[in-house]
Parts: sequence; C-alpha cells; structure tokens
Amino acid sequence: MDEVQTIEAAVLSFYRGGSEQQKETHKWLQQVQNSPQAWSFCWDLMQLNKSSEVQFFGAITLNSKLRNDWAEVPKEAHHELKQKLLETIVVFGNGPKIVLNRLCISLGLFIVHMLRHPTVIEEVTNMFLNEQLGNLSKITQFEILMAVLEGIPEEVKNVRTQIPRPMVCDELNRNAEFVMQTVVTYLNEKLSRSTVEAHDMNGLINAAKCTGTWVTHGNVRLDERETTVQVLLKAIHYCYWKEPKDDGCLLPEENELAETALKSLTSIISSYATQNAKYSVTVINFMKMFLDVLVPILDAEYKENNDNENLALMIYALFISTLECFSSAIFDGIVTESEEVSKVYTRTVDMLIKCTDKPGTYPVDESCSTYAMEFWYMLQEEVLAMGASRHKTRCLEAIRPVYAHVVKVLVRKSQLPTESSLHKWNDDDLEAFRCYRQDIGDTLLSCHDVLNDMMLDVLSEALDESIMYLSFEGQSTENWTLLEATIHAFCSIAQKIEYTEHQQIVKLLKVLNEIPYEKYNDKLFGMALETVGAYSEWIGDNPKYLPSAISLLVKGLNSTKASQATLGLKDLTSECQKEVVPYAVPLLDACRTALQEGHLKNAEMIRLMYTVGNILSVISYDNIIVYLDAMVSPCFEELQVHVQHNDVSEPTKARVILRLDMISKLFSSLNIKKTVNETGEKMSMVMGGLKPCYPAGQAPVPGPAPVQPILLILEKTMDLLKNLCTLWMHDETVVDTLCKALQQALTNLMDDIKPLLNEICYLVLSILNNNCVVSAVDIAGNFILMFYNELEYRPMMVQLFTAIMDYNFNQMQMNLDKLSRIADLIETFYAFNTRISKKLPICYSHIQVDYMKLMDYATKCMMLPETGPMKKSVAFITMFVKESINNPAMVQVVMMHGENIIRTTFLCIGGTALRTQVEVFADIFLAINCCYPQALAQWMKVLETPNFPTAFVSAADKELFMRNVIKERVSKRLVQDYVRKFAALCRNVVEYESK
Repeated sequence: MDEVQTIEAAVLSFYRGGSEQQKETHKWLQQVQNSPQAWSFCWDLMQLNKSSEVQFFGAITLNSKLRNDWAEVPKEAHHELKQKLLETIVVFGNGPKIVLNRLCISLGLFIVHMLRHPTVIEEVTNMFLNEQLGNLSKITQFEILMAVLEGIPEEVKNVRTQIPRPMVCDELNRNAEFVMQTVVTYLNEKLSRSTVEAHDMNGLINAAKCTGTWVTHGNVRLDERETTVQVLLKAIHYCYWKEPKDDGCLLPEENELAETALKSLTSIISSYATQNAKYSVTVINFMKMFLDVLVPILDAEYKENNDNENLALMIYALFISTLECFSSAIFDGIVTESEEVSKVYTRTVDMLIKCTDKPGTYPVDESCSTYAMEFWYMLQEEVLAMGASRHKTRCLEAIRPVYAHVVKVLVRKSQLPTESSLHKWNDDDLEAFRCYRQDIGDTLLSCHDVLNDMMLDVLSEALDESIMYLSFEGQSTENWTLLEATIHAFCSIAQKIEYTEHQQIVKLLKVLNEIPYEKYNDKLFGMALETVGAYSEWIGDNPKYLPSAISLLVKGLNSTKASQATLGLKDLTSECQKEVVPYAVPLLDACRTALQEGHLKNAEMIRLMYTVGNILSVISYDNIIVYLDAMVSPCFEELQVHVQHNDVSEPTKARVILRLDMISKLFSSLNIKKTVNETGEKMSMVMGGLKPCYPAGQAPVPGPAPVQPILLILEKTMDLLKNLCTLWMHDETVVDTLCKALQQALTNLMDDIKPLLNEICYLVLSILNNNCVVSAVDIAGNFILMFYNELEYRPMMVQLFTAIMDYNFNQMQMNLDKLSRIADLIETFYAFNTRISKKLPICYSHIQVDYMKLMDYATKCMMLPETGPMKKSVAFITMFVKESINNPAMVQVVMMHGENIIRTTFLCIGGTALRTQVEVFADIFLAINCCYPQALAQWMKVLETPNFPTAFVSAADKELFMRNVIKERVSKRLVQDYVRKFAALCRNVVEYESK
C-alpha cells in the first residue's frame, strides 16, 4: 500500500511540479511502469477515490504492460485479467473519458493477444450486445464495444504478440465480416429512426471509425461493400440535413460523425485501388451515390467563409481519392456510349470546376479550391497517355473547352490580395497563397499540354479583359490584380512556348511596355519583369523584340523590383548573348549606373555582375578593357583599402564577401573564347560539319589570340588577393569565398590560366596549410586533375596533394575520438580522394602517401553518424579497391586492411548506420568481390563470431547472407536487397512484405 501512495504522490508531483522536477519524476515513473509489479499496482491506482491524473496513470500503465510485457502474464491468469479489465471498464463506463478510452484500447490489446482462440472477438462482442456488463446502460455498452472493436486492427500493426503474424492476420480476416455486419447493423438501426438521440452520437462515431479500420480485412469484394457505403452516406446526409442550423454550422458531434464517415469511405475506396479494372461498374455506381448525396452539401456550402469548410474539404478529398484510385473507369465517360458513365464523368467535372472556382480568395476566404488541382493534372495525363488514335483525338476535343474554362478560372483565382484586404492575412496565409499560386502555375502547364496554341488564345482574351477592367475602373488603384494574375499565367507557361513568332506573345510584350506602372502597386511591375525574363529564350529566337525587353528590364533596375530586373537581365543576356551586341554599350552603362548608385541589395549586385560578364564576352576587346576598368576596379579598390587598414571588423567582412562574390560571378560568365567557339560550332552546323574553303593563298592568317579578360584581372590583382588572403586567413567564410572566385576563373580559363598557375597554386597552398576549407580542396583537386600529367607543373601538383593529405591527417589525429566535430572536412577530404583515385590513380604511385593511414581513417569515418562523411568514405573505399588492381602498393593496403573493412561494414549494417542508409555498403561488397573474391570469402567469416554484429541474427541467417553476397558479382540491386534485409535482422526489425 505504501508503494501505491508513493506512486500516487509522484504522479501528482509530475503534473503539478516544475520542469526539472518533472524530468526526474517522469524517468522514475517510467521505471516503475516497466517493473513486473506494475501488473498489480495499476489496478489500485484505478480506484474511484483517486484523482483523475492517478487513474489515468494506472490506465496507461496497464496499456503499456499489455503492449510490451504480455509474456509476463501466465496462461492461467488470462481469464482473471479479462475479468478485471471488464470490471474496471464498468467502473469507468461513465467517465472520466480519458481513462475509459485507455481501458478500451487495453481490452483491444488483450483480444489481439488472445486471437489464437477463434471465438474471442465474438464472445466479447456478444457480452456487450447482450448487456452483460453490470449496470451500464445499453447505449454506453454499445459505445464502448465500438471503441474496442475499432482499435483492434490498429493494435495488430503496433503490438508484438506470441502468435505468429500470419496467424493474427488470418484471424482478423476471419472475424472481419462478423465485425462489419455488427457495426453496419448498429448504424442502420440508429440512422433509420426519425431522430438520433444525442447520447447515441459517440457510439455512432466509434462505429463509423470501425468500418474504416476493418475494411482492409476480410477478403471481401468491393461490390459487396455497397451496404456499408450506403449507411455511411446516410450518416453524412443525416448530420447535414437533419434540421436547419441557426448559424449554418454543424454541432461538434454531428461534424465529427460526418467527417469520420467520409474518412471511412475514403479508406474503403483506397483499399481496392490496385484492382482498378475489376470494379469499374461498381465504382461508377459508388460515384453516382457520392454525387447524389454529397454534391447538394457542396452546393449549400458554395460560398465564402462557410462554417463547414472542413466538411466540404473532406468531401472533395473523397472524390479526388476515388479518381486517383479508379481514374480510368471514370474517365471512360469522356466519350462513351454509356449514358450512365457519361453522366458520372460530366457531373464530376462540373463539381470540380466549381471546386476550382470556389468563391473567395484562398486561403483566407476558402480552402477547397486547391484540392481540384490534382484532378486537372490527372485528366490530361490520362488522355495524353492514350496511344495515337481517333479515340484520343475525340477525347482531346471533348476536354479542351473544359480546360479553356479552367484557365480563366485559375487566372481569376490567382489574383494577389490588395493592400486594403491585407489586414485579414497573416504570414502563414501569405506563404500558403504563394504555394497555391505555384500550384496554379503548374496546373496551367497541364492545361497547355491539352490546349497547345489555343492556350495563348485563351490567355490573350484574358489579357484583353484585364486591360478593359483596368480602364473601366480607372479611378481605382486596386484594380491591377487581375492584370497581374494574367501576366503571371503567361509567365507560368513560358517554358512551353516554342520559337514561333506568336502574335499573342508580341501583344503581351507590347502591353508590358505600355502599362503606366507608377499608378499601381509595384507587384504588377515585378511580375512584368519576371515575365520578360521567362521569355528570354523566345526573345532570342525573335530578336526584333529584344529592345523593348531590355528597355523594361533597365527601367526595373532603378525600381523597388530590382531583384526581378537583375534576374531578367541575367536570363536575357544568357539566352540572347549574340543578339544583345547592338545594345551592349547602353546596357553596360545602365548596369554601371545601377551599381554606382548604391540602391541595389547585395544579391542584386552580385547577380548583375553575371549580366555584365555575359555582355563583356561579346563586345570588342577594346571596349572590354574600358568597361572592366570602370566596373570591376571599384571592387578591387575597396578591397585594397581594407587590406591597407588591416580592417577585419564584421562590417568590413560583409563588404569583402560581397566584393569577392561580385568578382566570382563576373568570372563565371566572362569568357571571350566561349562565344567564339559557339560561333564556330554554329558555322560548322550550317555547313554540314565541313570546314570552309578559301581561294589558294587567301586563307586568313591567324593572329595572336587576345588575352582572356579574367587573366588580365588576375595578373593585376594577384598581390592584392594574396594580401587579402593573409589578412583573413583566420576566417573560413572569407577564404572560402575567395577560393570560389578562383574556381570560377579556372572553370572559364582552363589552360589559359597557365601564366598564373604557379602563383595561384601557391596561394591555394598557403590556404591548405592553414585553413583547409572545402572550396580550397575543390580547386586544388581540379588543378591536380588538369595539370598533374604535365611534367612542368607536376612538382606544384604534388605539393598541393601532399598539403591536403597532411592537413587532414593532422586534423583527424587531433580529433580521433570526436571525428564528428570535423564531419564537413572529412566529407570533403574523401570526396577529393575518390575523384583522384577514379580519374588519376597514378598520383598514389608517384606521391609518398601513407595508404594504411588513409584507409584506416576511411574505415573509422564509415562509422560516423553523419551521412555525408559516411557515404564519402564508403565511396572512397569502393573506388580505391577497384583501382588497386593496377597498383601493387594499393593491393597491399587492401589485402592488409580488407578484413577490418569487412568487419566495420558489418558493424555499420548491424546498427551504427541509419537503416535507411545501409544499402550504400553494398558497393564495398561488390568492389571487393569483383577484385578479390577469394579474400572476400575468407574475410566474411568474421560473421561466424558469436553475437556479431548483433545478438539478434542467427547463424543460419549469417550463412545465407554470406552465400548470397559471395555469389553475386554483378547486380547491385540484389546485393542492396540482401544488405537491407540483413540490416533488418540485425536490428530485430520486421521487414514489411511490400518491400
């Protein structure tokens, strides 16, 4: 008794104490729950004279013991346990409900454990049906019975029993029809009365839940579920129409019953999804029933801010789920001889058009319209997937008017909120609307796939209407939203528009240049700029419209929407690089002015430098030099000032990173050779791949190639970059940004970097010796891969390689017991070694590398919890093993370290690595089996060690795994499958059959 009082005091302390006290008390209570004595004291805690907190703790303790510790109950005590459970349910039959619910779950768990007795479900059910539980009312007994039955299938998924799982599933299937018949009879009886008493609602809700959880059991045909479907629809109809609601809102119990019935209907439909063709007639019948009963509810709720929005949502969800599961059956109605199927299809389309066009703005006035998006994608996919045939042509002709209408609806629904309505919106609403508009954009792409060129006609018509509306409401400053939405629609389909000079696009670009943006919200201008950028490729094919596009984007540089303008210019100068030449100088002047005025944000300035690089790449060399001096010099001048003042403050750091990012972006796009090469390639294509012929003695004499502008910049600024690097060597972010700029220079210069190669390599070398940042390793790896085989540069490449190895070995040695601290460094290091071992394995022959240390650390890093270094280490070991067969020194490493690699691999599979990641270790088995099959067979005998890698896997399972892996040298998929299943065995996890 003292023990019960102590537990009771602890429970009350937990609920009423502070957070620290709660943590300790919770830990102690968990230990108490797990003790064998919990079977005894849980009943003492569930006494009526105890507080509800203590009673609840007693109930969850019993629940926990039944779920986890059933083996502690002797067989002879089963009957006594059942009686105690039933008696306690009677005690709490009238509440507290929180305790009663747990007891119902516990009785369900007891039944699951007793399923080897074939009549256990019938016995318990009949006990409740015949009112054999004390003085509880018949209504309460039904309510409890439904709650118990509803939980049984769920508990089967989660509880471990002493009964084999196949036997449990067989018993559920055998009992399913008895349970379903009991539930449906109960529902029918209650709903057939003129009114349902309020005290019956909980029982009805539990019964409706029951149908949803049991429907997957019983091996019953879908057409045999008609009675169940009818009674669930009857429940929804009753809840909605039983009497007028003063405020239009369903009572909470009615709403819960209707929504539960809808969930169960969805479960019934989705349970037969894999049997699409088999039940086409049945599904059409069910859809007709859904349309007859549920569409009138949707019509009644077709308004803004309706009080039963969630019910409407769930009705739409049922329709969409049915369409997803049985699309072909319903879409047969597009063109069919069957009037019934045709009507179902037509009514479904009409209903989902109304869903798309739900009154109000998503998500503040309505939340249904987003549900229909999936349907418009499904319908077009179904039709377009048909083989070329007359039937497909007829289907397309039939659905095009529907999609034309949907396009106009989507344009209207995608209107942004006006300033006067924004007070109703919070940040979550705005984010939801942003996603909604993206969904509309994606849906418009589906519409284009159906409509093709007709899409432009529809949008052109919408453009005319939005301009008329703008003119009609000339005095208003909030009438811009429809025009903005129409432009957004054009923008959304830009990727689908081919090179043809479509007059609708010509009209769009004309309109975009004529809108008086200063009169309206700047979001309208932002969308116009984004749209011009989206049509860059089309403008490249129709360059006569380039001046107007440039004009609009340049105007945008000096506006609040400079972000969209810089994005548009980046796209336009990338897609129309040659065509922009006549406008290059004024465009460069505009860019220079925008950069000098200082109103651009950092990201906009960086992006604009990419545009500058694109333009500089195609103008005359003399002009390149002039504009480089005017536009790039300010970046280096500012960096020089910071270096001279030894300024390493945080504000200066931000400016240094900005300037380096601007230089990096310029380096990524400025390449005069690229444009020359592209011209040559185009000429070659035009001439059918033949070289041009010249008269004898008149072939042009090639002059000296001009120096790449990036090289000129680097030649002038190398000393500054070295000083900058020295000043900021302590700061990883600055050094990383500098290395990225050098990487961009290398990417564009390639061999042209040779005049400065040694200087840049020394700079990178100094970084590697002090602060081995990711991008320094990346650029060093690129240098090595590009120039190692050139004897002139090999000594420098060896120094880079050695510096990377030494720095990383030192870091790993210093952090040997806490390698996770340098996880990013390890990931980069082994990614580098994988590249080298794959593309330039000769490096490992020429350079004095401690292979054993390299492999030892890789093996240790495989066991890190971080996915990145683990995967990169596995990839390195795999590649090293494959390449070793051509290198005696590498062979020796593999042979000496192989058993340790295999042992560590098994430890990872057994539990160190995430179960979702174990398939990556198949690569190691395949590589070793391919190159060293006999050694693998020997090394895998480590599995014969008792309880290795875990105690859960049997010797027979180990033997089977070894045989399977050793015999498979080709199929990666098969070995991955073996590894995944072995990992499940090692962790005592059940592999679901679906896998």
